[in-house]
Amino acid sequence: MNTVASLLTLDSVALDLDLSSRKRVFEEAALLLEKNVGISHQAVFDALNARERLGSTCVGGSVAIPHGRIEGIDEMAVAILRTRSTVEMGSIDNRMARLFFVIAIPQNDAENYLDVLRQVATMLQDRDFKDKLLTAKTPMELCQLIGGWNPPESTDDTNDETSEEN
Repeated sequence: MNTVASLLTLDSVALDLDLSSRKRVFEEAALLLEKNVGISHQAVFDALNARERLGSTCVGGSVAIPHGRIEGIDEMAVAILRTRSTVEMGSIDNRMARLFFVIAIPQNDAENYLDVLRQVATMLQDRDFKDKLLTAKTPMELCQLIGGWNPPESTDDTNDETSEEN
């Protein structure tokens, strides 16, 4: 199941923004989530910054996955922002990003958010798919791309008949 697509709406996607700093990206993401999901702007902004202080969420390849736990929300929320130019993310290896998958996580979510992080990471490992996300012309196109993506099915090695050949 594509959980990312189920959490994404057209209104939570903003493309080709003129933002020049991590702070501005986090502010814009917080405003987007406040407007479209009703989560406090300040709570989102503070959560993203608190998580970023633990280590950069920039994963390379012009992508970052800022996320943070927020008290008082019951469901995860996702926003996707893309900037016109890359933004310094404060990582020790100076990685930059221009595609941001922002995830607001309920404070009491023990592991559901890990599935979302895993799906985003898997999605972005496909270079062609990532390039399509980086060049999508509209929020609708980006949402359709993500909506059409299917996570790879996990394989069960115990049913692999070739593993017992000798």
